[in-house]
Amino acid sequence: MRSESFSLLLSLVALLCIPCGIVIASFAIRRLRNNSAIPFKDVLATCATAAGITIAITLVISLVLKASGFFDQQFYRPSARSYGAQAELGLEPEAVSFDSADGTMLHGWFLHSDDEPLGTVICFHGSDRNITHTTRNVHWLTQRGFNVFVFDYRGYGQSEGTPDRKGLVEDSVAAIDYVMTRSDVRPDRIILYGQSMGGQLALNAASIRKDAGIRLVIAEATYARQSYHLSDKLGQFGPLWLVKWGGWLLTSDEYSGEAAIADLRSTPVLLVHGNLDTGVRPYHSERLFDAAAGAKEIWRYEGLGHLQIFNDGPQQDRLVEFMKRHFAPVSDVDDNEAGG
Repeated sequence: MRSESFSLLLSLVALLCIPCGIVIASFAIRRLRNNSAIPFKDVLATCATAAGITIAITLVISLVLKASGFFDQQFYRPSARSYGAQAELGLEPEAVSFDSADGTMLHGWFLHSDDEPLGTVICFHGSDRNITHTTRNVHWLTQRGFNVFVFDYRGYGQSEGTPDRKGLVEDSVAAIDYVMTRSDVRPDRIILYGQSMGGQLALNAASIRKDAGIRLVIAEATYARQSYHLSDKLGQFGPLWLVKWGGWLLTSDEYSGEAAIADLRSTPVLLVHGNLDTGVRPYHSERLFDAAAGAKEIWRYEGLGHLQIFNDGPQQDRLVEFMKRHFAPVSDVDDNEAGG
């Protein structure tokens, strides 16, 4: 049994131990007072009733949490505030807007490579804030020969709308569509790089597009299934650990990273995770790696937490060298194009 499944089972067992323990203790006190035996079937029946009532109460609590938006808050934490990363880093991004499939206007920045670009990296940020903050996580790629496109999903930053699962996937596909149409982008040299929630979106977008120009998908600290990620989050809220199984039961895994990566048979995938990550637990990358059907690689880092890995220059260099290996030499591509 996987550790995450065991944790859910343990949560349910611990929850049921509470009413059953109370029932058994009450029957034991009655026996001591009356000095008479109590039929075991009576104890068992009362325990079953108490357990059923407890499960019902737990489900009601879970439904209330879901209806209140608490579950969604574990996935989407958008902000319209400007965090000023571009000014702090001395960047001059090209501001762009484009439409998602349903007409929602999205906002993004195109950062040009400092040198002749090797290719273009489309970045999918995590659940927090917006590109005026998350650009600091990826801007260094422009110093290593890549164009970088960062954008905000619906409801984030200057983008219109309200976040929802289907909408964010559509926004991610629209970002690829937009970048592919730019005259200053080689559509055969695209890399998708998603962090945290963004990794799940990058995997889904690549699965939907199935574009040969997408040479590589990088998913850093990404969750495999929404239901398991939510149960992990509930487990961090003290007493809510007892109802984490209810959150798991009530959360759909539509557009999960596992399903998307299993569909990516011709696009290589790199998974990256630190073993001290509490934002997204490391087992998620292991699940994704097991589910991947195509070329895959996983980098595991000791002593690092959520999205801390590529803050370090040598690790940035390692990632860039890995990315370069997924591009055919420019001369080879040009020769093929010249030959018709």
